[in-house]
Amino acid sequence: MSISLLSKLEKITATRDFAAIEQSLLRAIGSTVHVEDLSLWTLDANQEVTKALHYYRQIEVLAGSMGRDTEQVDTVYANIEVPADVRSLAQTVVLSLKPASRRTESGGLQMFPLMGSQGLSGLISMRLRQPMGEHDQGLINGILRVYSNYHALLDESQRDRLTGLYNRHAMDLNIDRMWSVLGRESAQSDARRSSVVQMYGLAVIDIDHFKKVNDHHGHILGDEILLLVSRLISSCFRKSDPVYRYGGEEFLVVAGAESPQAMHTLFERVRSKVEGHHFPQVESVTVSVGYAIIDPALSPSENIGRADRALYCAKERGRNQVQSFGDLLKQGLIRDMRYGSTELF
Repeated sequence: MSISLLSKLEKITATRDFAAIEQSLLRAIGSTVHVEDLSLWTLDANQEVTKALHYYRQIEVLAGSMGRDTEQVDTVYANIEVPADVRSLAQTVVLSLKPASRRTESGGLQMFPLMGSQGLSGLISMRLRQPMGEHDQGLINGILRVYSNYHALLDESQRDRLTGLYNRHAMDLNIDRMWSVLGRESAQSDARRSSVVQMYGLAVIDIDHFKKVNDHHGHILGDEILLLVSRLISSCFRKSDPVYRYGGEEFLVVAGAESPQAMHTLFERVRSKVEGHHFPQVESVTVSVGYAIIDPALSPSENIGRADRALYCAKERGRNQVQSFGDLLKQGLIRDMRYGSTELF
């Protein structure tokens, strides 16, 4: 194994950011085999593509006609186009969970399953001028095993042990990267935006009167309630919408929707689903939800603060309800402010 490949593998395990290790994975594979193009397709629970990473290798011309071999990885989150032959071969790989290939006019298309901590998480596709040999296939399978094992360890470290949701540590690690993505998407023209997701909302969800559950029924039942509520909340969102256990009985979620009305309906569905569930011993549990349409120009802390203020209003108004920061602002029940202000209502 070359020193270059060992260096690439070291970079995979040197970061705690999932997006960064995906890029390192493509660079490790790209340095192993000569490919015309190399892509990582991230899949959701319905095996639909939610994100694509494309790897390029090119010669950068420097002064004096000197050339330098450079690598680049581009990430696409919206309007993802999957070539027909890739989509067709993907069906075979998804079903078999084994590598597959087919000949094309320009050479061949090779595809590998990408396994994460929750099973199949994506696909690696590459176009080759010549069929891939057994040696290269063995190297790539080895790289993918390193990735999968490290991904599972990293995922476990960022999960809340009780609920299985991402923990506060994971949110702190991922929030800045998430904001840079949202900022890029908001800068795109409407023609390039996804026809489904037009905006993102950030919600803080709190279990009402949870202290009474612990005080009257004990922490064992309290933990069971937390687990059930977390599953009910998660079931309302797509795999690509991250849900975090934000505090003791608080949850934070970032979700996409096509309109403000659809956003409110989404969070109202969360509230209704929890209210309609029959819980052991306590029978009824409710949640309060405060949310804000994300403004990427503001810091993550400021956007979370907006959702928190909407949640505070939901609590003050009787709990078991959904409140929007934007609606409260229009009604004059809350004032927009930046850090340094002191007035809430």
